[in-house]
Amino acid sequence: MSSLALPAAWTREGLEGVGFAGFVTFAEIPVADIPPRPGIYVVLRAATTPPAILEVSVARAGSVYAVDDLQGRWITGTPVVYIGKADAKSGGLRTRLRQYARRGSSHKGGRSIWQLADHGDLLVAWVETPGQVAEDVEIAYRAAFAEQFGGWPFANRRR
Repeated sequence: MSSLALPAAWTREGLEGVGFAGFVTFAEIPVADIPPRPGIYVVLRAATTPPAILEVSVARAGSVYAVDDLQGRWITGTPVVYIGKADAKSGGLRTRLRQYARRGSSHKGGRSIWQLADHGDLLVAWVETPGQVAEDVEIAYRAAFAEQFGGWPFANRRR
């Protein structure tokens, strides 16, 4: 099977063009029709203004990041704030995204988003990666993003 294409642009339209679906808020995830299979997902912020960053977090796991650290990590010019993976080991996209929607319960990755004042407005989109290792696709997506923007998405921290 061919590999998942990279988006022509790191926008909702660009992601839809390569098969991403959903584009739901975290509050909508529990009732969204999310496939239980491996894939990758992105978290997007539609607002184009710099975000307000909270000194506290609503995340259930992990510590709070310093506001100046998060401000320094902000990437302008793209709505993408996180790229993640859901492999079979983590229960696929449905399980992984439901964990994330519970504000970090069993999901410490991407916890920076819970310090964004408008975290309730963020959108989550996903795409399955049949015949591919979800982690490999995630790595390729982050690398392509970094090549264009000079760094990983705002909430990505680990390799």
